[in-house]
Amino acid sequence: MLKVRAFALVASLAILTSGCLRTETTHTLYLGADGSLSWVASESNVHSDEGDAGKRAAEDQSYIGPVLVGTHPVARGLQALRPDTLVRTTVVRDERPFHVITEASFARADRALERLFVESGLPARVTTAQQEGRTTLRVRFDFARQVVERESPAAALLQEIEHWLFVLPEGTFIAGGGFEVPDRAKARLSKEALDAIDKAMTARRSIELTLAWSPESAEPARAW
Repeated sequence: MLKVRAFALVASLAILTSGCLRTETTHTLYLGADGSLSWVASESNVHSDEGDAGKRAAEDQSYIGPVLVGTHPVARGLQALRPDTLVRTTVVRDERPFHVITEASFARADRALERLFVESGLPARVTTAQQEGRTTLRVRFDFARQVVERESPAAALLQEIEHWLFVLPEGTFIAGGGFEVPDRAKARLSKEALDAIDKAMTARRSIELTLAWSPESAEPARAW
C-alpha cells in the first residue's frame, strides 16, 4: 500500500463508521477560471454486507442517520476546510443501497487543498499562479518536515485521493506534472505520482506536483 494512502487511512480511522459498509465514492473537483473550487462527492450503492439482518439494519442506520443531519464523514471533512458556502447534502436514495451527494464551494482551490493536507498532518504548500493566459496549480510536499498523524475530519476526503477527478467547466488542461489527463477537460493524480509521493515520504524529501490549464483551447496536455 502506498504510504500516502496508508497514512490517510490510519488518520481517518477515528471518523469512519465502523462495520462492513460498502460504498462506491467519487470526488469531482470543479476548477473555476477564477481559481475557485466546487467539490462534489458522490457516495452510491452504500449498504452493509453483514449477514445478520439485525446487524445489517443497524449498520445501514449508522450511515444514513448522520447523513440526514449532515454530520456524516464527507460533510464533516468538507466543513473542516472552511468552505465559502454551506455544505449541502442531497439524499438521492434514502433506502439501501443509499445514494448521497455532498458538495461545498471554495473561493480559492489552493487554500482549500492546502487546508486539507495540513489538517490531515501532511506538510504541504499549495498555490495558484496566472501567467501568459494559463493558471498553474502547484502542490509541494516537504517531507523533510515531520508528518504528524491527526484525527481530523478532513482525512475522510484524503483517503479517497486516488478517486479525485479534477474537471474544468470551461477551458482545457495544457500540462500536468503528476497528473493523468484522460481528456482535455479532466485530470487525475497518476499512479506514478502517488508512487513518487510514497518514495519522497520515505526519503524525507520534497516533491512538487503541478497542473496547468487555459481558459481557451490549447496544445494537448502532457503528463508524467
